[in-house]
Amino acid sequence: MDKFVVKRRKVEDGVLLNSSIENENNHVASTSVVNKVAQKNKQPTPILVRKYLDSYLSFGFTFNGPENRPVPQCIVCGKKLSNESMVPSKLKRHLSSKHSHLLGKDKNYFSRLLSSEEKQAKAMVRRVSISERALLASYKVSEIVAKRIQPHTIAEDIILPACKEIVKSMLGDNAEKEISFVPLSNDTVSRRIDDMSSDIQCHVREKLSDSRLFSLQLDESTDISKKFQLLSYIRFIDEDSVIEQFLAYSELPTTSTGADVYDSMSNILTENGLSWKNCLSVCTDGAPAMTGKFKGFVAKVKQNFPNVGSIHCFIHREALIVKTIPAELKIVLNLVVNMVNFVKLRAYKSRLLKEMCHEAGSKHDTLVLHTEIRWLSRGKVLQKFYELKNELSRLFSAEKPNFAAYLNDTEWCAKVAYLADIFYHLNCLNESMQEKEENILTSSDKLKGFLKKLEVWKRHVEKKSLKMFPLTFDIDPQGDITAQLVLNHLTALEDSMAQYFPHILIEKYDWVRNPYVTSSEPITYLSLEKEEQLAEIQEDRTLRLKYNELPLIGFWIYVKTKYPVIAEEAINILLHFSTTYLCELGFSALSNIKNKKRESPLSINQEMRVCLSSIPPRIEFLCTNRQTQVFHY
Repeated sequence: MDKFVVKRRKVEDGVLLNSSIENENNHVASTSVVNKVAQKNKQPTPILVRKYLDSYLSFGFTFNGPENRPVPQCIVCGKKLSNESMVPSKLKRHLSSKHSHLLGKDKNYFSRLLSSEEKQAKAMVRRVSISERALLASYKVSEIVAKRIQPHTIAEDIILPACKEIVKSMLGDNAEKEISFVPLSNDTVSRRIDDMSSDIQCHVREKLSDSRLFSLQLDESTDISKKFQLLSYIRFIDEDSVIEQFLAYSELPTTSTGADVYDSMSNILTENGLSWKNCLSVCTDGAPAMTGKFKGFVAKVKQNFPNVGSIHCFIHREALIVKTIPAELKIVLNLVVNMVNFVKLRAYKSRLLKEMCHEAGSKHDTLVLHTEIRWLSRGKVLQKFYELKNELSRLFSAEKPNFAAYLNDTEWCAKVAYLADIFYHLNCLNESMQEKEENILTSSDKLKGFLKKLEVWKRHVEKKSLKMFPLTFDIDPQGDITAQLVLNHLTALEDSMAQYFPHILIEKYDWVRNPYVTSSEPITYLSLEKEEQLAEIQEDRTLRLKYNELPLIGFWIYVKTKYPVIAEEAINILLHFSTTYLCELGFSALSNIKNKKRESPLSINQEMRVCLSSIPPRIEFLCTNRQTQVFHY
């Protein structure tokens, strides 16, 4: 019967006792209790850590890992074994099985092999660090090449050899070798510029991803290959400042109608994650393709998005006003241009005039060719011509006596003097609007100021006082010769300005310039909520102090946190472009990028974005994302 008796093990003070139980269930329960108690009382087995000995080097092994638990590593193949394998028998077995040809080598051989590998590792680390710095230098040099609008080959042909010579002379041969690691080939510079352009575009897209409002300016022109070019800039608020950023360059292969320009700009906005719905206004010149009443670009925009405003560039309108010249003065201007062309088209005459100017001690020694499309051309041509009229009279006396006769005529010279004076004032007005962050308020102020000056000048000219025109006053101090002609021209200028700027009503925006100047008339076009917030701003003395400390746009950005509705209205007014001056700067850069030697170079959009962008590329970010190219063993 004993074989049918189930015995159980009893635990008392850690000692197991045997006993019988009556059923199998009790046996299972007691067994689990025994296991739990045994595990609880079981002591952890100490782990044996083997140490590395210098004698193991004779088997071709060094160690790696932490000192408290090193692992053996073969010097020949680099294989790592476990810590338990750090015994002579196992190390020797690896040497005999994997590297049997080295069994007869002594400890000194493996010591030299280990020393050689350590030197190679140090050289590799140094090479990697040099390559990282070389990559950073390559990006920065490529940015300079793009900013200076230079051919990409200049980096490898001129910049790198010059840097090597400078470093070699100043720091020695070793420094010159490090400079040689900087990659600056033509293709490399092109890739760097493309990377920076893509990064700038992504950065701009990130800043505009929250559907913030913006305004556009765009202009069109033709390049050296007679292709139609379109440039666009964007203005928006970023944190506490205004950003004026190059948006895109596009090329229209065939026609350049208003519909073509609209389609091109719509594609540009889509590529940059923008929408016409967030566009406040578009500033363009007065070309038919842009401002045509039915088929122009502006008309196409307003058909689909009526809330988008349009602004005719103030500088272009001022240039059209300048062409308002009476017939009597127009004849004088044309004759001046003919005289200048006669000298400039003949190399001998130009050299002769230069020598005559040096002998006379003149301020200038050359003339300037007249260019119809350049805004400041007339004023510069007339000013230099008038200052060199005596030298020109001597030059023309032999071959062109009729030209010399005009230059000796006091009345004719007085008209030239007046043209030089008035165009100087008009050029000053034009240059004052060629500034960044120019808006409709500042440009309108400058135009209204010039209109006021015209009224003042007319009042003095009626009294035959020409002191506001210094060159004319010197030759005609009494005003007997030119007073009536000047008065007629000033009147024509005034009428022309009224024609091209019929609605300069900016008084209603005085609250934007200074919210603390209370007007006698209420601002009726503002909503009730905006008027309420403006009233609160006018009584907020803390904001009054901020107004005196911050620029105008910075003040309204600061106000936006507390009074968002009225601040948004003011910021939207200040965001409008009033000129296409930035596009004109872009076309100047384009004429240098696309020339006779580089008619169809590279990717022009990327080149111009790096050259003209106000947002710099994140070069360090690009370096971390690009794998450094080094040699690996």
